[in-house]
Amino acid sequence: MEKSAKVIDECLSVRGSRLFMEECDTVGLVERFGSPIFVISEDQLRRNMRRYVKAFSDRWREGEVNILPAIKANWLLALRRILTQEGAGCDVYSAGELHSALQSGVDPMLVSVNGGGKSEEHIANCIGAGVKITVDDLDELDLIEQTARKAGGKASIRLRLRPDFPNLWQPTGFANELVPIDIGFQVYKNGIPTEHVVSMGRRALASEHLDLVGVHIHLGRHHYSLAVWEELIRRYVELIAELKTLWGGWEPSEIDVGGGIPSPRDPFGKIIGSTADNLLFAGLFAGMYALKALGEQRRYRIISRLMGLILGRKGNKAKIPSIEEYADRITTTLRTGMTRRGLTTRGVRLQIEPGRSMYGNAGIHLSRVLKTKHQTRPIAWNWVLLDTTYFFMAGGVFENNLHPFIVANRADEKPCKLADIVGRSCYADRMIPEVRIPDVQPGDIFAILETGAYQEVSTSNFNAMPRPATILVTGDQAQVIKRAETQEEVFARDIVPKRLLKNTMKKTG
Repeated sequence: MEKSAKVIDECLSVRGSRLFMEECDTVGLVERFGSPIFVISEDQLRRNMRRYVKAFSDRWREGEVNILPAIKANWLLALRRILTQEGAGCDVYSAGELHSALQSGVDPMLVSVNGGGKSEEHIANCIGAGVKITVDDLDELDLIEQTARKAGGKASIRLRLRPDFPNLWQPTGFANELVPIDIGFQVYKNGIPTEHVVSMGRRALASEHLDLVGVHIHLGRHHYSLAVWEELIRRYVELIAELKTLWGGWEPSEIDVGGGIPSPRDPFGKIIGSTADNLLFAGLFAGMYALKALGEQRRYRIISRLMGLILGRKGNKAKIPSIEEYADRITTTLRTGMTRRGLTTRGVRLQIEPGRSMYGNAGIHLSRVLKTKHQTRPIAWNWVLLDTTYFFMAGGVFENNLHPFIVANRADEKPCKLADIVGRSCYADRMIPEVRIPDVQPGDIFAILETGAYQEVSTSNFNAMPRPATILVTGDQAQVIKRAETQEEVFARDIVPKRLLKNTMKKTG
């Protein structure tokens, strides 16, 4: 790396005026592969995996540690092969994800099949492959047992628990409504309600076709706080201890703490904003209404000035704890709680299922500026139209993400104006609203950061737009790992009945 390079993180740097991912010039990637494109750093994905293994293995020496990255975050086969080479297991949710995991050589003993609504065919495939099934639905235990009996085998299962968290009053990131985590967790669809788990566990332990090996929980991205994770694990252990008593002394040989750890720049929910942001916008709205008495021209002039001074989203500035800090808090709380409640720790396997924190900072989305537009009245505003769309990042839209960005060919320039970064669909398509940007021009390239998780896998064809390619970089090398969709492929599944192919028009009147 050049001595004058400005390091942004492990895989991104600014050299001169250009953004580099590893040793690849991102502007050069667009010139070579076109725009828009997703770009993933193989090197960063490997670094993330190795960091997880070390962080948790160093802190949980009582038993084996398994890192099971959530393949739903990014199920590109090349990326899954990389993680398999690093010894990763896999958290899968659907039959398709199970197929991609097994196709990528994952050890079946390190596959956690989660989620509700599993079909009999899916369960049969799970049993046949020898993966672990996490029981989520109330009737699922019967279906698994029946399927295992038909196959003449035994299914390895865990129960997904739902402890109560009355002490978690922080606002949840899972709901648009302003509610605390304890309520957000209660209305979240996944997991077995505690009132049913006792009887289900007894039935599982009594069955010759079921092997209850452990328990599972998934916090999800409710909040980044270490204190939230501490309370989650504490209540989890309390419930496990209660189940030990009610199940005649049974103890888990493996404990899965699920996922939910944020990525380093965590764009999740930032468009909704913090409480301070919401109060600011509420005050601005009230002021806009009050200014009606001044007349149209003066009102708009004042509003324009206020928006220029006040707006400019930067997201929540809260410091995201490191993977090591999460590992330390999780393992310490788990060990302390299990020891206090008389639960065995020696030989217990610890599993964790990172998604966004495994893939997020390994990916960027590159898009060329198509047009810029501005107005000075009645209020001053700017728009930057990219050749991409938030329909290519639908996961971020659903999660109200405010993604950080860099103008890849103007990476050393200071912001000088307020704008909406918009996509090319017919929707408002406000991809990155109300942010400060340099003086960009058509042809400039935006790099949208933290897009390695949940973005490429959620792309759609709204406005009949072909989905973009994904490029894998390692060092100074780059290659396509998922080609761009063609216009013909957008319509490849359509079937037009023959009667509609006739060119004659039915006469009327």
